[in-house]
Amino acid sequence: MCGFAGRFHHLQLPPAPDWAEKAGALLTHRGPDSSGYYIDVNCELVHRRLALIDLSPTGHQPLANEDESVYVVYNGEIYNYKELRLNLIKHGHVFRGPSDTEVLVHLYEQYGPEMTLKIRGMFAFAIYDTIQHQIFLARDRFGIKPLYYTLLPDQFVFASEIKGILALGNFAPTINRQACFDFLGLSYIPEPQTGFTEIQALPPGHSLIVNSRGQRVAKYYQIHATPNKNLSFDKAVGSTAHALLDSVKSQAVADVPVAALLSGGIDSSLVVAARCQVSEEIPATFNVGFPDREYDETSCALAVSKRYHTRHQTIRHEDISITPELVRALLLHFDQPFADSSLIPTYFVSKAIRDQGIICALSGDGGDEAFGGYACFWRANQFAKIMGFPGAVQRVAVTAGDLLAGYTRNAGRQLAKAFRLAQEGRQDESILLAGLSNYLSEEQKLELALPEFSLGTESVYRLFTDHPNQKDCGAITGLEELSKRLTETHFSISLASDMLRKVDMMSMLNGIEVRVPLLDEEVVNCGLRLPHGYKTDGKIGKLVLREIAKQWLPQRVANHRKRGFRIPLDRVATNQFHDMLADLLFAPSARVRAFLNLDLIKQWCHHFRQAKPGNYRGTISREGLYQRVLMVLALELWLREHKPSC
Repeated sequence: MCGFAGRFHHLQLPPAPDWAEKAGALLTHRGPDSSGYYIDVNCELVHRRLALIDLSPTGHQPLANEDESVYVVYNGEIYNYKELRLNLIKHGHVFRGPSDTEVLVHLYEQYGPEMTLKIRGMFAFAIYDTIQHQIFLARDRFGIKPLYYTLLPDQFVFASEIKGILALGNFAPTINRQACFDFLGLSYIPEPQTGFTEIQALPPGHSLIVNSRGQRVAKYYQIHATPNKNLSFDKAVGSTAHALLDSVKSQAVADVPVAALLSGGIDSSLVVAARCQVSEEIPATFNVGFPDREYDETSCALAVSKRYHTRHQTIRHEDISITPELVRALLLHFDQPFADSSLIPTYFVSKAIRDQGIICALSGDGGDEAFGGYACFWRANQFAKIMGFPGAVQRVAVTAGDLLAGYTRNAGRQLAKAFRLAQEGRQDESILLAGLSNYLSEEQKLELALPEFSLGTESVYRLFTDHPNQKDCGAITGLEELSKRLTETHFSISLASDMLRKVDMMSMLNGIEVRVPLLDEEVVNCGLRLPHGYKTDGKIGKLVLREIAKQWLPQRVANHRKRGFRIPLDRVATNQFHDMLADLLFAPSARVRAFLNLDLIKQWCHHFRQAKPGNYRGTISREGLYQRVLMVLALELWLREHKPSC
C-alpha cells in the first residue's frame, strides 16, 4: 500500500534539513500516488501513498485523530477495519472518512499497545503520541510488511526500507559480519539482523515503544504448531476451505481492480479459484513462462484460467530482457545482501501487472509453510527412518552417495546429504533442521570465507535452537516432532526474511500491493493444527490443500508436483551476464577479495559458464551452482554500493 519513514527523540530531534525529502524520494516507488510530511520538535514523519481503499484525501497520511494528539504512518491493509470502526464508534470515537488507516489512531487511543491483538491484516505502522512523547511501532504477525529501525545516540530512525534510514546524513553503518556469514549459507539475511550492525528489522508479531524510558521491544504473537491427532481429515479439509474462502473475500476488497498471480502451482491456483467463487468480478491473472520444462508451469496456469474464465497473460521468456544491468539493479534494491533467484520472475510478473494499470494482486505465498509444501516435509519421513539406522549403515551410504554424485546427477548427492544430516542430527537436531534450509553447510561456508571474515562468528545452528518454541521442545523424538519443528522454523526464519521480503520488494518496486490470503491468521491456524500425516504421505506435500484442489481445480493441477517459483538462471544467463560476473568478482577492486576464497569462486563461475542444462553432472547441483554465483554477486554489489566499514 505505502512506504513510510520517521525520526524521533523524546526531548528534541536534531536537525536533518534534507532527510525527509531524500527519504521520501527514495520510497516513491512504494507510494507513487501522493506524499505527506509532518514535523515538530520531537518527531518527523514521511509517507508515500499507494491508494487502494478510500482514494479521497481523507486517507492521506500522516493521519491524525480529531485533536491531532496522535499521528500515524502506515503500510498495509486492515481487513477487519469495518468491524473495528463500528466498535470504536460505539465507544465514542469520531471518524472523518472511511479509510482503514484512521482506524489505527482510534485503536491506539482506545487500547494503547494492546491494539495489535485486535487487528486482522498485513501491516507495519508507526504511531506518534504527542501527549506521552513516544513513538509506537508494530508489524503484522507473519512479517508480510517490512519495518526497519536504528537507535542512534541522538535519535531513533525507522523506515519501510533500509534506504529510508540510510538517507540520514553523517550516518555510516558498519558491516554485520555475523549476518553476512549467515547469508553465505541461506542466500538471505535472517531477521532481525540486516547487513548493517546498527540497523535491525522489527520481527514479525512484535511491537516497539521508544520514549523517555528508552526502547522496549515486545512480542504479541508467536507461531506455535499444535498438531491435533483427533482432527479428522475431512474436517481439516472443510475448515481450511471455509477459512480460505473467507480470507480471499476479505482481501479482495479494494476501490481498485484486484488481479492474481497464477503461477500454476496448487497455492496460487486455489487463491484464484476461491476468488472466482466469492466474487462475480472476472480477475486478470498472470504467470511467467520459461524455456525449461523443469521450471515452466504455464500449462497448469492456463488450465486454471480456462476453468474460471480469467483474463490471463503469460509473460514469456523471449518477451523479457534479463540484462546484467537489470539483475544488478534488482539485487541492489534490497539494500542488503539477498540472492533468492526467484526475485527475477517476481519482478517481471509484478511489472506486467502494473503495465496493465493494476495496482493490487493476490498471491499464493504462505501455503507451503503452514500446510507442508516444501520437500523437507515429505523427506522428514525418510529422515525419521534413516535416523534409526545403525551408524555403520549411515556411513556406508554417505560414502556411496559421494562416489555416485558425478554420475547420477542429483540422486547420489541427495543420498549422501540425507545420510550425513541424519548422522549429525542424531546428536544435534539443530544441524538437521539447518541442513534442510541451507544452500551451503557450515563446512562449505568455512571453505568459502577467509579466516579473518569468519573469525568470531557463530554457526547458523543457533537460529534453529534459540527461538522460544525450541527451548521448550527438547530433542526431536519422532516424525511428528520433526514436522512440528520444521513448520515453526519456516515461519520464524525463512518466511519473512526470504519469501515475503522478495515479494514485497519486487512488487512495491513496481508500485503494486500483493496480498497473501493463505497467511490470514485463520487459514494459518488450520495448517498449524494438522498432524504430519495430513501434510504429506512421504511422496507429495500439502495433502489438505490438494484435496480442496480436487474439488476446485482441474485434476492435472490438483495432482501437479511442486516446482516452486524459480528461474533457470543457467538457461537465461547471457554471455554479457557471465562477463559482468568476471568484471565484478575478479577485478583488483573486488570487495569480496577481502572476505572470500577467490579461487573457489572462480571454479564456480567457470562451471556455471560451461554447464549445459540436461547433461550437467558436477558435484554441485545445477540450481546449487547458480545459487552460489548469484549469492557472491549480491554480496559484491552490496559491498560496492554501501561501502560499510568493518
